[in-house]
Amino acid sequence: MKRSFLLLPSMRLAIKAEAFCRDSNIACEVVPVPRQISSECGMCLEVDNGLAEQVQRQLEQAGLAAILANTE
Repeated sequence: MKRSFLLLPSMRLAIKAEAFCRDSNIACEVVPVPRQISSECGMCLEVDNGLAEQVQRQLEQAGLAAILANTE
């Protein structure tokens, strides 16, 4: 299963985004940013590739802007 990464500008926002996803029953995990991808905070949210754009929109609506990235 392919995974996508949502980059957030700080660790604090990555943790808030994780809590938002878990409260919304969205499977996710805070992980180190893969070496192929750059990020200011060093941590990102990993989500199922098929849900990535939807999760990104939901986070944006919740005031947690995230940048969608993948390793391909």
